[in-house]
Amino acid sequence: MRLLIGGAVLLAALVVGFNAYITDRVNQPVAVTTLDVPPGTPAHQVLKLLAPSLSNIERALIFRLHPTWTQLQAGRYAFVSDFTVEDALQAIHAGDAVRSRLTVPEGIRTNELLSRIAQAADLDGPTPEGQALQQLLSPEYAHPEGAFLAETYVWKQRMDRSELLGLAHQALKEAVDSAWNARSEPVAEVLQTPYELLILASIVEKETAISAERPRIAGVFIERLRRGMRLQTDPTVIYGLGDNFDGNLTRQHLRQKTPYNTYRINGLPPTPIALVGPDALRAVSQPEITGELYFVADGQGAHVFSYTLQEHNANVRKYQLKR
Repeated sequence: MRLLIGGAVLLAALVVGFNAYITDRVNQPVAVTTLDVPPGTPAHQVLKLLAPSLSNIERALIFRLHPTWTQLQAGRYAFVSDFTVEDALQAIHAGDAVRSRLTVPEGIRTNELLSRIAQAADLDGPTPEGQALQQLLSPEYAHPEGAFLAETYVWKQRMDRSELLGLAHQALKEAVDSAWNARSEPVAEVLQTPYELLILASIVEKETAISAERPRIAGVFIERLRRGMRLQTDPTVIYGLGDNFDGNLTRQHLRQKTPYNTYRINGLPPTPIALVGPDALRAVSQPEITGELYFVADGQGAHVFSYTLQEHNANVRKYQLKR
Protein backbone atom coordinates (compact mmCIF):
# COMPACT_ATOMS: atom_id res chain seq x y z
CA MET A 1 0.00 0.00 0.00
CA ARG A 2 2.84 2.35 0.93
CA LEU A 3 4.47 1.60 -2.43
CA LEU A 4 1.28 2.54 -4.28
CA ILE A 5 0.95 5.78 -2.35
CA GLY A 6 4.60 6.56 -2.90
CA GLY A 7 4.26 5.87 -6.62
CA ALA A 8 1.23 8.12 -6.92
CA VAL A 9 3.02 10.92 -5.10
CA LEU A 10 6.05 10.54 -7.36
CA LEU A 11 3.87 10.55 -10.47
CA ALA A 12 2.04 13.66 -9.29
CA ALA A 13 5.35 15.35 -8.63
CA LEU A 14 6.55 14.46 -12.12
CA VAL A 15 3.37 15.85 -13.67
CA VAL A 16 3.69 19.09 -11.70
CA GLY A 17 7.33 19.35 -12.64
CA PHE A 18 6.58 18.64 -16.30
CA ASN A 19 3.85 21.29 -16.39
CA ALA A 20 6.10 23.80 -14.68
CA TYR A 21 8.89 23.10 -17.16
CA ILE A 22 6.61 23.51 -20.20
CA THR A 23 5.08 26.65 -18.69
CA ASP A 24 8.56 28.10 -18.27
CA ARG A 25 9.48 27.26 -21.87
CA VAL A 26 6.37 28.88 -23.39
CA ASN A 27 6.71 31.97 -21.18
CA GLN A 28 9.93 33.01 -22.90
CA PRO A 29 9.70 36.05 -25.22
CA VAL A 30 9.03 35.42 -28.90
CA ALA A 31 12.07 35.66 -31.15
CA VAL A 32 10.32 37.69 -33.88
CA THR A 33 8.18 40.83 -34.00
CA THR A 34 6.20 39.82 -37.09
CA LEU A 35 5.37 36.47 -38.62
CA ASP A 36 3.63 35.42 -41.84
CA VAL A 37 1.74 32.14 -41.54
CA PRO A 38 0.77 30.86 -45.01
CA PRO A 39 -2.18 28.46 -45.26
CA GLY A 40 -1.21 24.92 -44.32
CA THR A 41 1.94 25.83 -42.39
CA PRO A 42 2.72 23.04 -39.84
CA ALA A 43 2.41 24.10 -36.20
CA HIS A 44 5.89 22.83 -35.29
CA GLN A 45 7.39 25.05 -38.02
CA VAL A 46 5.59 28.10 -36.62
CA LEU A 47 6.79 27.29 -33.10
CA LYS A 48 10.35 26.89 -34.34
CA LEU A 49 10.23 30.43 -35.76
CA LEU A 50 8.71 31.82 -32.57
CA ALA A 51 11.26 30.09 -30.31
CA PRO A 52 14.33 28.73 -32.15
CA SER A 53 15.94 27.68 -28.85
CA LEU A 54 13.37 24.95 -28.27
CA SER A 55 14.37 21.42 -29.20
CA ASN A 56 12.24 19.11 -31.32
CA ILE A 57 11.31 17.16 -28.17
CA GLU A 58 10.31 20.33 -26.33
CA ARG A 59 8.12 21.45 -29.22
CA ALA A 60 6.44 18.04 -29.31
CA LEU A 61 5.84 18.13 -25.53
CA ILE A 62 4.33 21.63 -25.76
CA PHE A 63 1.82 20.49 -28.36
CA ARG A 64 1.05 17.34 -26.37
CA LEU A 65 0.16 19.48 -23.37
CA HIS A 66 -1.67 22.11 -25.50
CA PRO A 67 -3.06 20.25 -28.53
CA THR A 68 -5.35 23.13 -29.57
CA TRP A 69 -2.26 25.21 -30.39
CA THR A 70 -1.66 22.98 -33.38
CA GLN A 71 -4.81 24.46 -34.95
CA LEU A 72 -3.37 27.67 -36.36
CA GLN A 73 -4.92 30.19 -38.74
CA ALA A 74 -3.13 31.70 -41.69
CA GLY A 75 -2.36 35.39 -41.59
CA ARG A 76 0.21 38.05 -40.86
CA TYR A 77 0.88 38.55 -37.15
CA ALA A 78 2.61 41.28 -35.18
CA PHE A 79 3.89 40.84 -31.61
CA VAL A 80 4.63 43.56 -29.08
CA SER A 81 7.82 43.47 -27.06
CA ASP A 82 6.39 41.63 -24.05
CA PHE A 83 4.69 38.88 -26.07
CA THR A 84 5.55 35.36 -24.94
CA VAL A 85 5.56 32.22 -27.04
CA GLU A 86 2.25 31.28 -25.39
CA ASP A 87 0.75 34.69 -26.26
CA ALA A 88 1.84 34.31 -29.87
CA LEU A 89 0.51 30.76 -30.24
CA GLN A 90 -2.84 31.78 -28.74
CA ALA A 91 -3.06 34.76 -31.11
CA ILE A 92 -2.31 32.58 -34.15
CA HIS A 93 -4.78 29.95 -32.96
CA ALA A 94 -7.47 32.65 -32.60
CA GLY A 95 -6.64 34.20 -35.98
CA ASP A 96 -5.83 37.56 -34.39
CA ALA A 97 -3.89 38.63 -37.45
CA VAL A 98 -2.93 42.08 -38.64
CA ARG A 99 -5.55 43.46 -41.03
CA SER A 100 -4.23 45.19 -44.11
CA ARG A 101 -6.50 47.64 -45.88
CA LEU A 102 -6.63 49.35 -49.26
CA THR A 103 -9.38 51.78 -50.24
CA VAL A 104 -10.05 52.16 -53.96
CA PRO A 105 -11.80 55.51 -54.45
CA GLU A 106 -14.76 55.86 -56.77
CA GLY A 107 -14.09 57.66 -60.03
CA ILE A 108 -10.36 57.01 -60.42
CA ARG A 109 -8.98 55.34 -63.53
CA THR A 110 -7.41 51.92 -63.71
CA ASN A 111 -3.92 53.34 -64.21
CA GLU A 112 -4.26 55.21 -60.91
CA LEU A 113 -5.43 52.02 -59.21
CA LEU A 114 -2.35 50.22 -60.49
CA SER A 115 -0.16 53.03 -59.15
CA ARG A 116 -1.77 52.78 -55.71
CA ILE A 117 -1.33 49.01 -55.68
CA ALA A 118 2.30 49.30 -56.73
CA GLN A 119 2.94 51.61 -53.76
CA ALA A 120 1.09 49.46 -51.21
CA ALA A 121 3.73 48.04 -48.88
CA ASP A 122 1.41 45.30 -47.61
CA LEU A 123 1.25 43.60 -51.02
CA ASP A 124 3.76 41.29 -52.66
CA GLY A 125 4.80 40.56 -56.22
CA PRO A 126 4.87 42.73 -59.33
CA THR A 127 2.00 44.91 -60.46
CA PRO A 128 0.55 43.23 -63.56
CA GLU A 129 0.48 45.29 -66.72
CA GLY A 130 -0.38 44.73 -70.35
CA GLN A 131 -1.15 41.11 -71.17
CA ALA A 132 -0.62 40.01 -67.57
CA LEU A 133 -3.32 42.45 -66.46
CA GLN A 134 -5.67 41.44 -69.25
CA GLN A 135 -5.36 37.78 -68.27
CA LEU A 136 -6.91 38.61 -64.88
CA LEU A 137 -10.11 39.78 -66.57
CA SER A 138 -13.11 37.83 -67.79
CA PRO A 139 -13.46 37.46 -71.58
CA GLU A 140 -16.24 40.06 -71.79
CA TYR A 141 -13.84 42.71 -70.47
CA ALA A 142 -11.68 43.52 -73.46
CA HIS A 143 -10.26 46.60 -71.75
CA PRO A 144 -9.04 47.01 -68.13
CA GLU A 145 -10.59 50.46 -67.69
CA GLY A 146 -13.35 50.29 -65.10
CA ALA A 147 -12.85 46.54 -64.62
CA PHE A 148 -12.34 46.72 -60.83
CA LEU A 149 -14.80 47.69 -58.09
CA ALA A 150 -14.17 50.87 -56.12
CA GLU A 151 -14.35 49.51 -52.59
CA THR A 152 -12.29 48.98 -49.42
CA TYR A 153 -10.43 45.67 -49.40
CA VAL A 154 -9.22 44.06 -46.16
CA TRP A 155 -6.97 41.03 -45.82
CA LYS A 156 -5.00 39.26 -43.07
CA GLN A 157 -2.33 37.24 -44.80
CA ARG A 158 0.27 38.21 -47.37
CA MET A 159 -1.31 38.80 -50.75
CA ASP A 160 0.09 39.30 -54.23
CA ARG A 161 -0.85 42.42 -56.14
CA SER A 162 -2.29 40.32 -58.94
CA GLU A 163 -4.42 38.41 -56.41
CA LEU A 164 -5.91 41.62 -55.03
CA LEU A 165 -6.69 42.84 -58.54
CA GLY A 166 -8.36 39.51 -59.26
CA LEU A 167 -10.53 39.91 -56.16
CA ALA A 168 -11.43 43.48 -57.16
CA HIS A 169 -12.42 42.33 -60.64
CA GLN A 170 -14.55 39.50 -59.27
CA ALA A 171 -16.21 41.94 -56.86
CA LEU A 172 -17.02 44.22 -59.79
CA LYS A 173 -18.52 41.37 -61.82
CA GLU A 174 -20.76 40.37 -58.93
CA ALA A 175 -21.89 43.97 -58.36
CA VAL A 176 -22.58 44.49 -62.07
CA ASP A 177 -24.52 41.22 -62.32
CA SER A 178 -26.57 42.15 -59.27
CA ALA A 179 -27.39 45.57 -60.73
CA TRP A 180 -28.20 44.07 -64.12
CA ASN A 181 -30.58 41.51 -62.62
CA ALA A 182 -32.39 44.30 -60.75
CA ARG A 183 -32.62 46.69 -63.73
CA SER A 184 -35.88 48.51 -64.32
CA GLU A 185 -37.89 48.24 -67.54
CA PRO A 186 -36.70 51.58 -69.01
CA VAL A 187 -33.10 50.46 -68.49
CA ALA A 188 -33.78 47.16 -70.22
CA GLU A 189 -35.12 49.10 -73.21
CA VAL A 190 -31.85 50.92 -73.94
CA LEU A 191 -29.01 48.91 -72.39
CA GLN A 192 -28.27 45.58 -74.05
CA THR A 193 -25.62 44.07 -71.78
CA PRO A 194 -24.27 44.31 -68.22
CA TYR A 195 -21.14 45.89 -69.69
CA GLU A 196 -23.21 48.75 -71.11
CA LEU A 197 -24.68 49.27 -67.65
CA LEU A 198 -21.13 49.50 -66.30
CA ILE A 199 -20.16 52.05 -68.95
CA LEU A 200 -23.09 54.29 -68.08
CA ALA A 201 -22.43 53.86 -64.35
CA SER A 202 -18.88 55.12 -64.89
CA ILE A 203 -20.26 58.25 -66.53
CA VAL A 204 -22.67 58.82 -63.65
CA GLU A 205 -19.78 58.26 -61.25
CA LYS A 206 -17.77 61.04 -62.89
CA GLU A 207 -20.70 63.44 -63.12
CA THR A 208 -21.41 63.65 -59.38
CA ALA A 209 -19.97 62.66 -56.04
CA ILE A 210 -23.34 63.16 -54.35
CA SER A 211 -24.93 59.76 -53.86
CA ALA A 212 -28.48 61.12 -53.71
CA GLU A 213 -28.06 62.74 -57.15
CA ARG A 214 -26.88 59.65 -58.96
CA PRO A 215 -30.30 58.06 -59.69
CA ARG A 216 -31.56 61.37 -61.07
CA ILE A 217 -28.53 61.89 -63.30
CA ALA A 218 -28.80 58.27 -64.44
CA GLY A 219 -32.44 59.00 -65.25
CA VAL A 220 -31.45 61.90 -67.50
CA PHE A 221 -29.06 59.68 -69.46
CA ILE A 222 -31.55 56.82 -69.75
CA GLU A 223 -34.21 59.25 -70.98
CA ARG A 224 -31.83 60.71 -73.57
CA LEU A 225 -30.94 57.22 -74.82
CA ARG A 226 -34.64 56.34 -75.05
CA ARG A 227 -35.22 59.41 -77.21
CA GLY A 228 -32.19 58.81 -79.43
CA MET A 229 -30.41 61.90 -78.10
CA ARG A 230 -26.67 62.05 -77.64
CA LEU A 231 -25.43 61.92 -74.06
CA GLN A 232 -23.29 65.08 -74.41
CA THR A 233 -21.37 64.56 -71.19
CA ASP A 234 -18.06 66.30 -70.56
CA PRO A 235 -16.29 63.50 -68.59
CA THR A 236 -16.32 61.23 -71.65
CA VAL A 237 -14.77 63.98 -73.78
CA ILE A 238 -12.06 64.52 -71.19
CA TYR A 239 -11.33 60.80 -71.04
CA GLY A 240 -11.02 60.63 -74.82
CA LEU A 241 -8.52 63.50 -74.85
CA GLY A 242 -6.16 61.53 -72.61
CA ASP A 243 -2.88 63.30 -71.91
CA ASN A 244 -3.87 66.12 -74.27
CA PHE A 245 -6.32 67.48 -71.72
CA ASP A 246 -4.75 70.28 -69.67
CA GLY A 247 -7.66 70.89 -67.31
CA ASN A 248 -9.47 73.39 -69.53
CA LEU A 249 -12.28 71.94 -71.65
CA THR A 250 -12.83 74.09 -74.75
CA ARG A 251 -15.32 74.22 -77.61
CA GLN A 252 -12.61 72.84 -79.86
CA HIS A 253 -12.37 69.80 -77.60
CA LEU A 254 -16.13 69.28 -77.87
CA ARG A 255 -15.85 69.31 -81.67
CA GLN A 256 -12.93 66.89 -81.75
CA LYS A 257 -14.14 63.45 -82.76
CA THR A 258 -12.93 60.57 -80.60
CA PRO A 259 -14.66 57.29 -79.71
CA TYR A 260 -15.43 58.89 -76.32
CA ASN A 261 -16.77 62.27 -77.43
CA THR A 262 -20.47 61.86 -76.68
CA TYR A 263 -21.13 65.23 -78.32
CA ARG A 264 -20.09 63.64 -81.61
CA ILE A 265 -21.06 59.96 -81.25
CA ASN A 266 -24.41 58.29 -80.72
CA GLY A 267 -24.98 56.11 -77.69
CA LEU A 268 -22.31 54.99 -75.26
CA PRO A 269 -18.51 55.17 -75.52
CA PRO A 270 -16.75 51.83 -76.08
CA THR A 271 -15.52 51.32 -72.50
CA PRO A 272 -16.06 52.66 -69.00
CA ILE A 273 -14.19 55.88 -68.22
CA ALA A 274 -13.54 55.23 -64.51
CA LEU A 275 -13.88 52.77 -61.66
CA VAL A 276 -17.33 52.67 -60.11
CA GLY A 277 -18.73 51.84 -56.71
CA PRO A 278 -21.92 49.94 -55.91
CA ASP A 279 -23.97 53.17 -55.58
CA ALA A 280 -23.42 54.21 -59.20
CA LEU A 281 -24.33 50.73 -60.44
CA ARG A 282 -27.55 50.75 -58.43
CA ALA A 283 -28.36 54.25 -59.69
CA VAL A 284 -28.18 53.12 -63.31
CA SER A 285 -30.05 49.91 -62.56
CA GLN A 286 -32.89 51.80 -60.84
CA PRO A 287 -32.74 55.36 -62.19
CA GLU A 288 -35.05 58.19 -61.19
CA ILE A 289 -36.72 58.98 -64.51
CA THR A 290 -38.64 62.26 -64.43
CA GLY A 291 -38.49 63.29 -68.08
CA GLU A 292 -35.63 65.68 -67.33
CA LEU A 293 -33.09 65.86 -70.15
CA TYR A 294 -30.47 68.32 -68.92
CA PHE A 295 -28.48 69.23 -65.84
CA VAL A 296 -25.78 71.77 -65.04
CA ALA A 297 -23.45 72.21 -62.07
CA ASP A 298 -24.69 74.82 -59.61
CA GLY A 299 -21.21 75.83 -58.46
CA GLN A 300 -21.78 74.34 -54.98
CA GLY A 301 -21.09 70.70 -55.86
CA ALA A 302 -24.65 69.79 -56.85
CA HIS A 303 -26.66 70.13 -60.07
CA VAL A 304 -29.74 71.92 -61.38
CA PHE A 305 -32.01 69.87 -63.65
CA SER A 306 -34.32 70.93 -66.46
CA TYR A 307 -36.77 69.46 -68.97
CA THR A 308 -36.17 71.71 -71.97
CA LEU A 309 -33.19 73.17 -73.78
CA GLN A 310 -34.55 76.65 -73.11
CA GLU A 311 -34.58 76.01 -69.35
CA HIS A 312 -31.13 74.44 -69.55
CA ASN A 313 -29.64 77.41 -71.39
CA ALA A 314 -31.10 79.74 -68.77
CA ASN A 315 -29.50 77.61 -66.03
CA VAL A 316 -26.16 77.67 -67.85
CA ARG A 317 -26.29 81.47 -68.00
CA LYS A 318 -27.21 81.67 -64.32
CA TYR A 319 -24.87 79.11 -62.81
CA GLN A 320 -21.99 78.83 -65.30
CA LEU A 321 -21.78 82.19 -67.04
CA LYS A 322 -23.11 84.14 -64.01
CA ARG A 323 -25.37 86.29 -66.18
